[in-house]
Amino acid sequence: MTAKKKPPKKQKVETNGITGVRADYDPEPLMTRPERVAIVALGRSMDAFYREVMSPGAMKKPFDEVWACNRGVKGIEHDKLFCMDDFSWIEQKDPYYANFLKAHDKPIFCSTSYSDYPMAIPYPLQEVMATIQDDVFTVNTISYMLAYAIHIGVKEISVYGADFYYPGGNNSEEGGQALCYLLGMGRYFGFTHKIPQTSTLLYANRVKQHPNGVMSREPYGFHRIREMAEKKAKEKQGFAVANREEIL
Repeated sequence: MTAKKKPPKKQKVETNGITGVRADYDPEPLMTRPERVAIVALGRSMDAFYREVMSPGAMKKPFDEVWACNRGVKGIEHDKLFCMDDFSWIEQKDPYYANFLKAHDKPIFCSTSYSDYPMAIPYPLQEVMATIQDDVFTVNTISYMLAYAIHIGVKEISVYGADFYYPGGNNSEEGGQALCYLLGMGRYFGFTHKIPQTSTLLYANRVKQHPNGVMSREPYGFHRIREMAEKKAKEKQGFAVANREEIL
């Protein structure tokens, strides 16, 4: 009997001396400098992204690029995909997902680029780290995406689906603090951010329009003044109703 041949070991792609750039791949996706980017994660508030892109005003193309992550590859029309899990690990966990990534026709930013993933581009970790001056963004894929947007100088960043927790829930997903930290760098790096009101990120779901037309979160502590005023108004209304019933 002849011994079965072992499958060849997966080989990492050689680089051309520039950190994170494959020698056999056009580095053009790393060269693009969009000014308006939508980062779309997979939480509930991603619905706001679909409503926005299908609105009449969206026909003017509200974003220069749309960036999706992970399994968003199947449901979100995008210009770039970010998938930071090692492809060898994905092949073991979900081979159908891995095969879909192999056949994908858009740039895939990843941790390690293998030859059988032709659209894969190694994430420029050291370059982004030098820009952010902190490794806090390495905790999840969405933070990698936001850090990269900051690194290339995006001016307007819209974040959808990055909710991390929901009101009344008992659990929260890790990584939200890193994303908030990066969004707080906006004034330093000169970018603005947009978050839908359906998202809990940065308490966007608490933003309301006040009688003076200003959109803002109600300051903690000061909301007690409103609550007490509403309570007194209800008590007064109840007292007036009771008196009217006595008269009748």
